[in-house]
Amino acid sequence: MSNRTSLAVTRVANSCVLLEFGEHTVLTDPFFTERWHLHRGEPLGMTVAELPRLTALVASHAYPNHWDLRALREYPHKSATPVYVSTTRMARQARSLGFTRVRHLEWGRSDRPALELAVRAVPAGGRSWWRRNAYLLDGEGVRVFFGGEIGDVAFLERHREAHPAVDVALLPVNGLRAPLGPPVVMGPEQAVRGAGVLGARVLIPIHDAHDDKDLPARLVRRHGSGEEAAAISASTPGAPETVLLPTGRRWTYREAVR
Repeated sequence: MSNRTSLAVTRVANSCVLLEFGEHTVLTDPFFTERWHLHRGEPLGMTVAELPRLTALVASHAYPNHWDLRALREYPHKSATPVYVSTTRMARQARSLGFTRVRHLEWGRSDRPALELAVRAVPAGGRSWWRRNAYLLDGEGVRVFFGGEIGDVAFLERHREAHPAVDVALLPVNGLRAPLGPPVVMGPEQAVRGAGVLGARVLIPIHDAHDDKDLPARLVRRHGSGEEAAAISASTPGAPETVLLPTGRRWTYREAVR
């Protein structure tokens, strides 16, 4: 990679992350407002009012802690910000809020919200009416894989077969699953292995701190954490470094390549 210092990452909550590629900014899976049945389980790292003018916004799927329509109403640059979503319904919702540059980005499709920034949709599972996207973000010489709610390393293996390594992988770690069902998202072991499959130098855990008192937590339980991912990577030769980011802390890729 030609420039290993031009990425900054700030976690907001859950899998909502602000990525800075030099002067370009991308917000992932917006989640700012809590519901009676859905809480963050961690402090909010940034408010909508504190957001910079975004170069792009990407969303994995339509559940409120990944697609916070209530908060997006307050975002002031809707007419100028490209939005990439995983379903046509989400695209309609974004347009109804005043976003005019909206694209349903199907798996394998790419776009450039700016000359120096490319966004590619990567399969992450789901049905046709509830399709989940992961995203490959390539800007300023740094490649970032964002898997907001991806549950199977096989998706990453298939992606890697056709694409070069990434620098940083943001992957879920809390292994949510129903009592008798398969995991909804990755657990810590899968996240560390998946980051290695992608060729990432750094894994940043996301999708970790759900509130166990929430109604959905009665149906799906956590099976892992960022701390477990860090312990696994530290004890696994050749594994990517796991960087645990508290919400609100701005981390730069420079910190990983000194």
